[in-house]
Amino acid sequence: AAQKAMNIAPGLRRRFAAEHYSFCPPEIWSRQREKALSEIKLDTDFEGVGFDIDPTAVELARVNARLAGVEKRCHFEMADVKNFAPFTDQIVLANPPYGERLGDLDAAAKLAHQLGEALDAHPTSGAYIITADADFEKHFGKKARKRRKLYNGM
Repeated sequence: AAQKAMNIAPGLRRRFAAEHYSFCPPEIWSRQREKALSEIKLDTDFEGVGFDIDPTAVELARVNARLAGVEKRCHFEMADVKNFAPFTDQIVLANPPYGERLGDLDAAAKLAHQLGEALDAHPTSGAYIITADADFEKHFGKKARKRRKLYNGM
């Protein structure tokens, strides 16, 4: 989300095998990379806030934000979802652990319920939840307005 808000092109910080294709001059890649760099918006008002109860996950998020070039626009802290209180104008993106990741289906259901209660108590501009839990809506306490199927690694 931070990269999108800052107009940072996907893949800008990585190299591609196609850069070595004989029919594609290296200066084309250089020119396009320079163009993409010049279009980055440093003055965006985006502010990302992330939290997790696991300190290792929080540190990993900080490292990934630094590697993505968005660390100045993101703040991460250790916190429990039951203390989650987003602001009215915020958009919430969440990927809560579910049974497979958490290892405990009851704990995952409780976490989804707590997230639903927090969002009921603190309405936001929108909430987008990524989950593989088929029963998430039941635990969360409300139906999704729209569902999208995501594919990982395809």
